[in-house]
Amino acid sequence: MNRSQHILSKFPDCDDALRRLADVLKAPATCRKRACRRDGSCQGGFGPPCYFEHRQFFADALRERMQEYRDYWTEQREGLRAILRR
Repeated sequence: MNRSQHILSKFPDCDDALRRLADVLKAPATCRKRACRRDGSCQGGFGPPCYFEHRQFFADALRERMQEYRDYWTEQREGLRAILRR
């Protein structure tokens, strides 16, 4: 990777940010893309598709249920830490 590619790789990408947010909100479980449902992880793409189809879900989750998601992922991290310590 040359210098300019390295610098440009640090720029935020809206689709990637939404893909990561979809994973946090566990949206892949109901995505129309079979690969997302199978892997349990957003496979991305323009949008990603689940964002365009369920914008209200994303808005409601950020506005009203973010603490639930924080608690869920904190618990997941703690569980993984415990497993890795063994």
